[in-house]
Amino acid sequence: MSLMRQLLTLHRVNTQVTGLRQRLDSAQRFLDAQQRTLNELLQQGEELRRQMRQLEATTANLETEGKSHAERIEKLRTDLNSSKNDRQYQAILADMKSLQAKRDELDATAIGHMDRVEALRTQLATLQGSIDERTTLRDRAKSELDQRVADVSTRLSELETEREIAARAVPADARKTFERVAKETEGEAMAPVIEVSRRHREYACGACNLEIPKESFSKLSGTGESLVQCKACARILYIDEDAQVAVGE
Repeated sequence: MSLMRQLLTLHRVNTQVTGLRQRLDSAQRFLDAQQRTLNELLQQGEELRRQMRQLEATTANLETEGKSHAERIEKLRTDLNSSKNDRQYQAILADMKSLQAKRDELDATAIGHMDRVEALRTQLATLQGSIDERTTLRDRAKSELDQRVADVSTRLSELETEREIAARAVPADARKTFERVAKETEGEAMAPVIEVSRRHREYACGACNLEIPKESFSKLSGTGESLVQCKACARILYIDEDAQVAVGE
């Protein structure tokens, strides 16, 4: 078997392997994207809950402090009723007014915090809807990936074995070139020669359409032992059976 036929055998099997792997990779990427988005939403939810807990704790402290002021005011009111002179009366009254002002400020702050907690609770409920939707998408993506793995795993294993056998049949230098180009072109390491003008014997790369020099085409149309790469896209060029017939006409 000529070098070109060995490479074509490897190329055709490698293309199938790449196609199946791409199916799995695309499903995995979709799953990963859904999981990342879900993780971000969950983090947002945790941050909202943290803010709520902090506000609720602060509100509880404010209410406790406000209650303490209220108790102090009631005690001062008792002292006010039993005051013995106007000076004492005015001093107690001033303390009561000061404590009441502080209590009013605490109550206003507590009410503001409770309003903020309610706003956060509403925001969290909306966010939970997004989390539920994204969880459904994530689960669907996981199911699709599992199904694809089940569908192609056996065939992929068979093709990978075929690819190893085909690769061993290719000389080391040519195999190294093939694998490098395949990596750079997502598995499309080879490209057919296309006929541009039979009359003028003009041919081009079937991948990028760059014209092939006549000397390169001569090598390709020879014994099949020459490895010729496109000068632009680096793909290994080959002449398929139909093109070979045209060349011979």
